[in-house]
Amino acid sequence: MKPSIKSAIQPIFKLGLVVLALPHGAYAEAIHPNQLDEIVVTASRSPQAIKDVIPDISVITQEDIRLAGQSSLAEILQGQPGVEMASNGGPGSSASVYLRGANSGHTLVLVDGMRLGSATLGATALENIPPEQIERIEILRGPASHLYGSDAIGGVINIITRHGTGKPGVNVSAGIGSFNTANLSGGFGGEIGRTRFSLQAGYRETDGISAYSANNPGFVGQNQDKDGYRNRSLTARLEQTLAAGHVLGIDGFVSQGQNHYDGYTSSVDYYHDQTLSTFSIYGRNRVTENWNSLLRLGSGADHSSDYSTAKDVFNTNQTQFLWQNDIKTGPGDATLGVERLEQKVDGSTAYAVTSRTIQSFYAGYRMQSGGHMLQANLRNDDNSQFGSHATGYLGYNYRFAPQWQLGASGGTAFKAPTFNDLYYPGSGNPDLKAESSRNLEASLRFEGNRQHFSAVVFDNQIDDLIAWAPIAPGSWEWRPDNINEASLRGVTFSWQRGFDAFDLSATATFQQPEDAQTGKQLINRAREHGSLKLGRTLGAWRASGEWMLSGERFADGFNTQKMGGYGILNLSVRYALEKDWSVLARVNNLLDKEYELAQGYGTPGVNVFVGLSYQPVK
Repeated sequence: MKPSIKSAIQPIFKLGLVVLALPHGAYAEAIHPNQLDEIVVTASRSPQAIKDVIPDISVITQEDIRLAGQSSLAEILQGQPGVEMASNGGPGSSASVYLRGANSGHTLVLVDGMRLGSATLGATALENIPPEQIERIEILRGPASHLYGSDAIGGVINIITRHGTGKPGVNVSAGIGSFNTANLSGGFGGEIGRTRFSLQAGYRETDGISAYSANNPGFVGQNQDKDGYRNRSLTARLEQTLAAGHVLGIDGFVSQGQNHYDGYTSSVDYYHDQTLSTFSIYGRNRVTENWNSLLRLGSGADHSSDYSTAKDVFNTNQTQFLWQNDIKTGPGDATLGVERLEQKVDGSTAYAVTSRTIQSFYAGYRMQSGGHMLQANLRNDDNSQFGSHATGYLGYNYRFAPQWQLGASGGTAFKAPTFNDLYYPGSGNPDLKAESSRNLEASLRFEGNRQHFSAVVFDNQIDDLIAWAPIAPGSWEWRPDNINEASLRGVTFSWQRGFDAFDLSATATFQQPEDAQTGKQLINRAREHGSLKLGRTLGAWRASGEWMLSGERFADGFNTQKMGGYGILNLSVRYALEKDWSVLARVNNLLDKEYELAQGYGTPGVNVFVGLSYQPVK
């Protein structure tokens, strides 16, 4: 059912009233919606100011994460341009993110520069990456295989874990909330001489909600017990400056989560144990004044055990090596790199092939001259299972006024078949090709000191999509095959503005994520979605509200099972008790809306979280 004008306006009106109702006091400057000198690395694999980036990128800061309370990583990502999410239940349930309408497996997830995900499922368990371990998130929209290889058809989510800066200090946060939710995290980090270090640990648990909604199509009214979740996590980082321009570092991340879920019968306790981890040792060296080198060796692991009527184990281990060289040449900077990725799987399923290697070479060049900006990239990935795949990118921006840019770009990307696609016993297809895409986009951007605006039009065509099909006409035996195509067209808008004690931001995405052969809307994706956020800072107080919106979606490829659109209002208030102490109160789904993120699965009603934190201001 489409919302009426009155029902659409009410959440905006209530959001404004709550934010305006803050106590008056001495003015403290509101958070800037955009920092022009902010440095990002994901768009080119080299540091650059965000105002000079050609691809479509946005940043989630630690401040954004703190104000999110007990929200999951997928929920935090949902407020960004072009990002949608689906979830099979409450906290800890399997979550999927769709970037610009692409499949969930078409987004590459990095943690501290390391690939993290399952080589059997072909996706990353975002539900088991706790926000309290994250320093910042960079979201690169659009195909990026020219930088990172397989999986980056929709884009890249680069997660940087917390690290220590400045004078060594302790941070602690604790909170409680609805569904017997409890969060506790803390750490110690900083800099001593030439040594930089950080150690951060976290724990969260909740009784949760029923994974199945009361109207689940296959299990109406069944399994309405609460499905709980708990998670333990740890990050560590140590970095030593050996001499000017020469740094040696080591970092690691581990998260252990257990999630209960609903299955075929209420007589069995279904639950899922999963451990995600990354580890790397690296050296950054300034070889000459114009030549910087990065050498890194590490691994990413996804170890999963599912307990139902039997125990199923699926383990992925990815050993990763990188050597990258950034060289200043003339008016620009060149990048030359080599990567090697070794993927291995094991567990309770007997795959015919259990390992593969990918050898990659990439090169890039970006320059800026006057109002002209250019970025070009080429990459080749040689996969031991299906051979070589070359991708490229060319982007150009023109700054036609001091704060305005007009740009255009084109790029290609691909996704390698998973081990399940290729070798799952009885149904794998070892003859599969990689899925591939070609993308064109145009952009208009404004970057002011306290204002940002962007409009990006994109057209991403995906070929050789893998789908289930009969091995021969009329056969009852099915297996994966390269039979589908997808067309992803649309436009994303993003606007941020600071007004004295206020800051306001809005995003909107209008898209056509379709099966290119049938014209049907892709599963779990809306034609329109967006967000509206309003914040106010006065003295020791800060209040903020966000309204998350989505149009209708479908649960099947024939578009017969419709899921209605929704609008969710969340509010938070933070009060600084002292310089370093603060208390946060957050209400999610304030209007207690009933909605679906995946057909038949429950979503939380109105829920509250209250937290206390000690975070030294540096």
